[in-house]
Amino acid sequence: MDISKRLVEVDEILNYLSADDLNKIPEDVRQIIKENKDRDYIWNYDTSKSLKEQDVSSETISILSYLNMEYLLNDKQKDLMQKIYETADARIEEEKRKKYSPNDIFSSNQNDIND
Repeated sequence: MDISKRLVEVDEILNYLSADDLNKIPEDVRQIIKENKDRDYIWNYDTSKSLKEQDVSSETISILSYLNMEYLLNDKQKDLMQKIYETADARIEEEKRKKYSPNDIFSSNQNDIND
């Protein structure tokens, strides 16, 4: 992961926020993004596409998610997003538990041995 390239993408996307939303992100945070972004990397936001349709890295999405949770959402929206994240995390953990359950692993191996 090259964080300086991700910051180019973040900075470009932030340019499309409304002035009100952009001003919710502290100036020092925006300055850190600008000072640490790759000066040679060029990435352009395509306004004809949604963010999901663009070639944006998962690291960029993570940074944007953090900025969204930390500065843009109100308390009610933050609570809802937190519940969504917790539900998604719980689902992922359950899938891991099912996939890597010792009982299932050994029973699968037994079936392979018996065949």
